[in-house]
Amino acid sequence: MSESTPNPYDAGEPLPAEQGFRPPDEAYREAMPDFGPEHDPLVNPGAQGFSGWSFRVGGVLRRGWQQLLVIFALTHLLPTVVFGVLVIVGVVASGGIDLAGLGRTGAGEELLATLGATAAAYVVVVLLLQMLGYAAATHLATRQAAGLPVTVGEAMRYGLRRMLGLAAWHVLAYLLVGLGVVAVAACCVQVASLLGLIPVLLVATYLMMVIALVGPVFLFERGGPLRRSSTLLHAAFWPTAGRLLLLGLTLAAGSVIEQMVSGIGTALVPAGDDAMAVAVAGGATLLAAVVEIPLTMVLFGGILITYAERRGAEGPVSTRQLVEELAR
Repeated sequence: MSESTPNPYDAGEPLPAEQGFRPPDEAYREAMPDFGPEHDPLVNPGAQGFSGWSFRVGGVLRRGWQQLLVIFALTHLLPTVVFGVLVIVGVVASGGIDLAGLGRTGAGEELLATLGATAAAYVVVVLLLQMLGYAAATHLATRQAAGLPVTVGEAMRYGLRRMLGLAAWHVLAYLLVGLGVVAVAACCVQVASLLGLIPVLLVATYLMMVIALVGPVFLFERGGPLRRSSTLLHAAFWPTAGRLLLLGLTLAAGSVIEQMVSGIGTALVPAGDDAMAVAVAGGATLLAAVVEIPLTMVLFGGILITYAERRGAEGPVSTRQLVEELAR
């Protein structure tokens, strides 16, 4: 995106905190010149379109990629690897999943209990920490964009205060998406017809776009994240959907890489060697998680800028205002 006026927000790192004393935020705001909405670092004006959106997504990463890398490594990579290894060890220790024995009495209940326990463990071990990281990254990126000092420690403390509410809304959102997909699948999918998967994929994609902005809505506005996320999407459906679909490709790319790595690792393990299977599967999980971190950072920046863009389309809003909303 071409800029006629230099953008001070992308000139370098935000001012660091002084040892022992840091001036109040207002002192940094007064020192930072305001070039108006055309050069706002988070809120993309409608006239700048996709080029402005992509420039601002890149700005989020340019300003804070090092801090974001630390945050997402601690809250996404580490818990994902730990959970993956625990699942692998549990499956191997139990002798694997006996699909052939599902017909025996009580087998269905045992499988449901196992799946329920696994889902609960995922929420505690993975989802809660991911929500901590998402809230922390939002706090850090928003303050950096406003030219205000912020540290990873401060961002993580903010994330601790918001992670429970954020996780609760995401669990609810995922449940609603799951119920919608299952309902469509029950009506459309037939064993002999792969075409029945098309409406299931379309509905799943649409519902994921509907809930895509739940995170920033909760952090900045607090009330009614599900309804508000849907409203923001449908206010300008095609531009917003295009941005979200592009971001969704990052998730698809990560899944493809993970499947490829897991497939290669599985093919290299000799039959019957459980110890080697656990080691290779754990290594594949770690490698896939490492690859997914930069994709997660891009996804995070895209969601943040998409939300700010939709807010700006509703009425005057600036990065400074978003900082104040985040601190409430």
